[in-house]
Amino acid sequence: MNEFVVLGHRGYRAKFAENTIEAFIKAREYGADGIEYDSRLTKDGTLVVLHDDTINNRKLQELTYEELKQIRFKNRQTIPTVEEVISNLDDQALLNLEIKEVEAAVPSYKITKRMNAVDRTLFSSFKIDALRKVRSLDKSAKVGLLIEYDTLKYVEELNMEINLYSLNLWINALKENIELSKELMHKWKEKGFKIFLWTVNDPEDLHTFKGLYDGIITDEVEKIVEERNKIAKEKL
Repeated sequence: MNEFVVLGHRGYRAKFAENTIEAFIKAREYGADGIEYDSRLTKDGTLVVLHDDTINNRKLQELTYEELKQIRFKNRQTIPTVEEVISNLDDQALLNLEIKEVEAAVPSYKITKRMNAVDRTLFSSFKIDALRKVRSLDKSAKVGLLIEYDTLKYVEELNMEINLYSLNLWINALKENIELSKELMHKWKEKGFKIFLWTVNDPEDLHTFKGLYDGIITDEVEKIVEERNKIAKEKL
């Protein structure tokens, strides 16, 4: 059993076109336990996987899904739907679905449920209202708050309201004050939160915060998986 899970950030982004089926499959092939991916709605209400709200200088909300499918990445693949991503991965793959807009929250949950993948999905968002919507649909779904500085002080009351599963923390912010970050992480862990760190591409960061996280989100799947294997061997 691994001490922490490794999720490919938008797939195996360091080597493959992000948020494409290829990148997600490769993340698993190279040892990630699962993936982190993003959900947004097209003009005609299709739930697609795209990080930014624009593509090729056009707003996603101005494009239909059919128009979106005409756009190809360097690997010749198109922007997938959330449903396509889930169906193209094995049923053991862990999923961290970042809901990028509040309007995408309900379809993100419903499609994940229809695909029988709720139990292995962490629904995360910076947008608290998106998490509220997921929670209103499912009292036991795993929801994770992507932390911004202004939400830090509300973590405990948000937890009382939403029952958070995890806090998803930005590694760069944590490294600005390592000792304070360790204190906070220790406190949150004691309160029962799972801690996920993003985006961790330097294996050294695994040692800096050792024992204080449950999941790592990374572009560099092979590097982080390799370091995790080394850590596991050291414990034997």
